[in-house]
Formats: sequence, C-alpha cells, structure tokens
Amino acid sequence: MFSLVSLVHLAEGAGDDVSAALAGLGAATAPTMPGVFNGGDLIAHFDFADEDAYRDALPAIDVVLEGSGVTRSDGAFYRHGRHGVGEPGLASGVYRALLLSVDRPVAADVLHRFEAETVRMPHYIPAIRNWRLSRVIEPRGERRWTHVWEQEYASIDGLMGPYMLHPYHWAHIDRWFDPECPDWMIDTRLCHSFCAFGRTVLGG
Repeated sequence: MFSLVSLVHLAEGAGDDVSAALAGLGAATAPTMPGVFNGGDLIAHFDFADEDAYRDALPAIDVVLEGSGVTRSDGAFYRHGRHGVGEPGLASGVYRALLLSVDRPVAADVLHRFEAETVRMPHYIPAIRNWRLSRVIEPRGERRWTHVWEQEYASIDGLMGPYMLHPYHWAHIDRWFDPECPDWMIDTRLCHSFCAFGRTVLGG
C-alpha cells in the first residue's frame, strides 16, 4: 500500500471548500489541532493500492492544492514502511504525522540505526497505539522530506505527555534532531502536525 499525506495551509475562509474537495477525491480530512509546528490548517490523508493509482489521482489533487483556497502545502508520497497496530478499532483518537528530512551525508548503517531506534519507541511508550515509519518516494512542499513518522493515540494527552516527555524520546531520539549533538543529521525544519480524523488511518 501507498499513501499521500498533505499538510495544507488554507486561505482565510476556505477550509470547508478545500476539505470537501479533497474528501471528494478520497482523502480523510480534518483540521489540525492547536500546537502544530509547520503543520498547516488541514491534514489530508490518501491511501492508494499502488503507485500508478497515485499518479492517476495526482492531477485532480493538485488542482485543489494549487487552487486559490490553499496558500501552501507540505506533503509526502510513500510506500508503507514498518508499522504496528495495537488498537485497530481506534475511532476517536488523534493522528500525528512528522515529516522530516535527513539532509546531511550519513552512512547507511547510521540511517538504519536511526530508523531502528525510532520504531522502538512504541515498545517503551505504550501511549502510541498504532504507528508507521516510511521512507518518502516523492516529497512535496518546502523540503526534500525523506521520512514520514506517523502515530495514533487515544487522545492528545498521549502525544503531548508520554510521547514528548518520555526518556526514550529525549535521551535516544532527540540526538538525531539536535544541532548541538554530534549525531545530528536531520534538518531542523520539520513538519509536526496532528488532528482527529474520527477514524483510524493506521489501524486498518
């Protein structure tokens, strides 16, 4: 399976029309919640059976994303990577997407170590109910996104508390993101966005 996630920045008053247009093309859509960072005003999440289906759908999607109701969008098209489903029926949870870019030269084994440590997070942080780490095939927007790290939580408290504040996060993962750390390799320009779709997009 493949997906496209778009973090959409809206022109004033355009939210309902843009959301309806993207939903009409098959997306799950929802407004972002307070506290996002470069996360836009609306998240649209599409699933595709294969890359050809994405290429076929893209022109109509771009008509909306490049229309007058949208001021900017960041996004990524990707093949589903490593994932885990702890709560497949999660219907009222919070979805979070982190778009990141490994923009410094790193050896393959270092990149694999970062990915392996990231997908260990749900082992230590049970507030992460469903998750997926994917390498990006086609970045869209302001950066050459290389990875999409998605999670679902039962509530926003799981993201803001146990995830953000857990020692595994700041003691093991943050070093990849911190310019003051020797292991830094990820562009500080991130997209951290979250919303409530009213259904799971990772637990299917």
